[in-house]
Amino acid sequence: MRSLWLFLPSSLPHAADELAALPGLARIVSRSKATIVAGRNLESVLLESFGVQRQRDWPVAPFGWVGEAGEPGQRYWLRADPVHLRAERDALLLVDARHFPLDAESAEALVQALNAHFESDGMQFFAPAATRWYVAVDQMPEIATASLRAATGRSIDPLLPAGADALAWHRHFNEIQMLFHSHPVNELRETAGHPTVNSVWFWGGGAISAAMPNAFSGVWANDPVARGLALVSGVGWAPLPSSAKQWLSQANQGQHLLMLDHTGPGNPIDRQERDWFVPLLGALRDRQLARLTLLAARGEETLRLELSAGDLWKFWRRAPELAH
Repeated sequence: MRSLWLFLPSSLPHAADELAALPGLARIVSRSKATIVAGRNLESVLLESFGVQRQRDWPVAPFGWVGEAGEPGQRYWLRADPVHLRAERDALLLVDARHFPLDAESAEALVQALNAHFESDGMQFFAPAATRWYVAVDQMPEIATASLRAATGRSIDPLLPAGADALAWHRHFNEIQMLFHSHPVNELRETAGHPTVNSVWFWGGGAISAAMPNAFSGVWANDPVARGLALVSGVGWAPLPSSAKQWLSQANQGQHLLMLDHTGPGNPIDRQERDWFVPLLGALRDRQLARLTLLAARGEETLRLELSAGDLWKFWRRAPELAH
């Protein structure tokens, strides 16, 4: 039989009236065994599901780089995502570049400036996507970082890199702000009324050094970290199908991992309800699917909902409070 781990990159609706408008999801929530994976954000739960252990950080960057069709070599990788730092009173608040327009040409120009400036420091920056950047260094720095998810919308001061090499990375952070301050890309952005890209956020550092267990029969995702995990562990990978119906027509027996994304028109949760939650419930009811494990982002924690085909008939269960 088939089972599915379904990762949602966003949180579930909290209000009862919002869930009521999504009967498929509401049924999943009300019949599932629900737990909070404390101290684990969605990226770390994804890595852990493949048997990856935490290094100084959860190593999001090296697996993401493999998923971007890169070769990690023996280097240490960090994400170095473009951000806008907004001054408010006595704090600098971080705005993730995914929340404002940034094109690939502008990203590449900024990365070229980074590479010219930091070449003597043995740092090499890459921008495989406009809002997803990486940096490779030859030696593992003694720093621990906070994830971009944890830093978004918050004051960055308590979240800057910590550890024996922290001061050096704080200097890098300050140098990048000065480098980007008068860059032509940002001058054009200011003229156009767009937030400037005035810094990067270092996070998710690590290296790939050990063989990994083959945890799943198949991985279905557009997310580069999920794809990288599949490639390194030798699991078959395929792009995200358009719907559960398409996935069910293609997936073999065994345990599969699938990660949804936010692309496409309209409200993502409405599309997920129509294309995934309702048909997966039908598959459980018809015994085409033995078990569904849904994992949803919940800040720096993860909500885990586990539902078997037999649980659908447990009418006495009610939606757990932690899902509201």
